[in-house]
Formats: sequence, C-alpha cells, structure tokens
Amino acid sequence: MKKTLSFLYTALAVHCAFTCAPALAASFDCGKASSANEKIICGDAELSALDDKLGQTFRQARMRAADKRAFSADSDRQWRWREQNCHERGCLADWYRRRQAELQAQAAAPVLAQVQPAPAEPLRLGLNDAQIAGIAPAGAMPWPHYVRVDKGQYFYEDRQAGGAASLVGVRYYGVENGQHIIEASRGNAVLRYTCSADCAYIGELALPGDIEKDMVIVRNDRNSLPSLIVNDAVNGLLVPSGVH
Repeated sequence: MKKTLSFLYTALAVHCAFTCAPALAASFDCGKASSANEKIICGDAELSALDDKLGQTFRQARMRAADKRAFSADSDRQWRWREQNCHERGCLADWYRRRQAELQAQAAAPVLAQVQPAPAEPLRLGLNDAQIAGIAPAGAMPWPHYVRVDKGQYFYEDRQAGGAASLVGVRYYGVENGQHIIEASRGNAVLRYTCSADCAYIGELALPGDIEKDMVIVRNDRNSLPSLIVNDAVNGLLVPSGVH
C-alpha cells in the first residue's frame, strides 16, 4: 500500500536484509519496500544514509511547524513528486539533498517566523501563475535547460557539437492525440520528438519522414539532449507555439 511521506519519516529506522547485499538502514521498513525507488534506496548505502538523516531533520522541522497539517500535506506532495519524476539513483540523491536543505532551514527558523512566512520567491520562467502551479510542488524547482528564448523558439546547446551547430532551435506544439509534439531544428535538418504517458521512451523522426518506417524509439535517459528537451516540455517549461 502506498505510503505518504509523513508516514515514511515518522516510522522507526530498521535494517533490511538482502541475499546479495548487506542490511542497510532506512526510515521505512525495507522488508516491505514496494516501489522501485524504495528498493533502490534500501539497496544503496549512501541513499539509505541520506534517508535516515532526512527522517531526523523531518521530525525536527515538523516540531517547529506552526501548521502541522499543512506541513504534512506539503511533505506528501514532495514525496509524490519524487515517486513520479525520479526513476534512477542520481535523481533520488539530488532530491534527498534538496529536501535536506529545505527541512534544515525550516527546523532552524524561529517559530514566529513560520507563523507568517514571507511569500515564496516565484519561478522566473516567464510563465503565468497557473503554469507555475502545474510544474511541481513548492521547492521542487524544475529549472529549464535551454539557454535562451526568441519568439517562441527555445535554443538548447548541444555540447557534443561545435561552432554554430551547437545550438538547436526547438518549438513545442503541445499535446496532440495524447502525444507531446516537439520539433528541433539544426540548420536545414528538422527532427520531431514525440512521447506519451510517463515519457519513458521518446520517438525520433527526421522530417520529412514516414512515421511507420522511419521512427526511431530511444530511452529517456534524462541526460541526452532529446531527453532534456522532452522533460522541459512535460514539466511545463515550454509554452506551446500553436498549430504547426
């Protein structure tokens, strides 16, 4: 059964035993780990240590929270964001370090300062309030990977290319028939990227081309240029250009 973050952090730390790895501590019962992320954490000494440390800081921050219900609700949102967006070790490690810094700040802040907190600094992405609210919970900070924007076209740097070819122009056309539609151009060459559902895989089609014969499917590794572009679109960081 899916656990909430407040349950995960208030559970006693236990040791989980694996037949091929030493027992590692975590702030939840490794013997009942159900999600892929929980299993990664239980099998990784560094992530397990980060989880233990975060559990301690969580309890300290919760004790100082003026509105404990709101604090728990925000923690649940943060955990759900991690489960939906992190699918490999590097993302989990980044998430733990960010949450540790956030909770440490809340734990150290005077109680009176939390009764009427200052307004959160808005994301400076040129988006409206509705777009910002749909990106991720407060504090998640999914920053864009493009270097500049010009008249609805987003420019990404391809570090594997040199000179003028290093910049790739991107236009996002929103969602059509359940598919995110993105076109990337470098000189006269144009590629169309598509993905649906969780975008674990990305379709690449050189235009003009036959989608039935020429489509190439690649894994979303979150590091390649196509992955960075697609993830920016999925996270609401690219504004649709309209009909193409």
